[in-house]
Amino acid sequence: ASAGEGKILKPGQAYQDGVVIKTDIAQDIAWKKGIFNFHGKNVEEVMRQLSRWYDIEVSYASKPPAIIFYGEMGRNLTLSKVLEFLEKSGVKFRLEGNKLKVLN
Repeated sequence: ASAGEGKILKPGQAYQDGVVIKTDIAQDIAWKKGIFNFHGKNVEEVMRQLSRWYDIEVSYASKPPAIIFYGEMGRNLTLSKVLEFLEKSGVKFRLEGNKLKVLN
């Protein structure tokens, strides 16, 4: 839509950078309820959520592990607690200041 032109969105759609895109409704609802929704998310998608919420920079020592997460966590948890839970899947992290490195 150009300037002054309206766009009607349907459920599951968002308007971003001039384009209508499909959104993950469950993800959007979880975000509004203060929950991280990791259902079917890979390491990079989970790190993107953590980066936004905790204002951290994420880097990878190598190719991100091919792990898919399932579950939810409250966003009121500390970053250390979230990482502790995620490490149970076999992913290893190193946190230095606001920089988080995925080690494997």
